[in-house]
Amino acid sequence: MAKIVFLIDSTALPKGGNSVSTAVAVKHPPFLLNGKPEDSEYKVPVAQGENIRIYTDEQNHLTSVKLAPNGIIAHSFQGDLLTVAEMKDASKRPIDVPNFDMDPGPVPDFIAYSDNDTPWTQTPPSWSNWANNPLIDQELTASMTRSYIPYVTFNASTIVSGELQYGVVFGLTRDGATVEYFYFDPSIVIGP
Repeated sequence: MAKIVFLIDSTALPKGGNSVSTAVAVKHPPFLLNGKPEDSEYKVPVAQGENIRIYTDEQNHLTSVKLAPNGIIAHSFQGDLLTVAEMKDASKRPIDVPNFDMDPGPVPDFIAYSDNDTPWTQTPPSWSNWANNPLIDQELTASMTRSYIPYVTFNASTIVSGELQYGVVFGLTRDGATVEYFYFDPSIVIGP
C-alpha cells in the first residue's frame, strides 16, 4: 500500500472556493510517502494493483484547521487526456473507482468545568474527614468525543501501466462551520 499524506500549509493558501465547482487551484504540496518526506514534484511509483491511500494534513499542526480530501480528478494517462467513458471502462482506466472513508482518530480525554458560579457550602456530614467544613467546588463535564481522519483510497490498474496525472480536491475549514475548496495535481507512475 502507498500511503500519501499531503502536507498543506493553510497559512499560505488563498481564500478557497465555496463549493467543489468553484475550487481554487493551488501548487501541489510536499508530502509523506509511507512516512518518508518527498518533494512536491516526486512522481510516486506504484505497482499494478497496488492500493493508494491519500490523506491531507495541516503542515503547521494548527488544531483550529481541519482538512479532508473529497475528490479525485483523472486528468491524463501517458500524456493523453482522460474521458469519463475511459474511466468507466475497467480495461482502460488507470485506477479503479475511488472510495472515501475515515480512520478512527484519537479519542480525546475531554473534561472541563461547568459554567456555573458556586457559592461556599459545607462539606457533607457523611465525610469521614473534615465533615461540615466550608467548601467551594466547581462541577465538571466530561465527554469522549470520537474524532476521524478522512482519506480517499483507490487501486492502481492491474491491466495498464504508465504515468497518471491526477488531481486531489480537498476541503478545509478554519472555523468549524464553513468549508473552502482547493485542488492540486500530483502524479503516480503505475508499473508492472
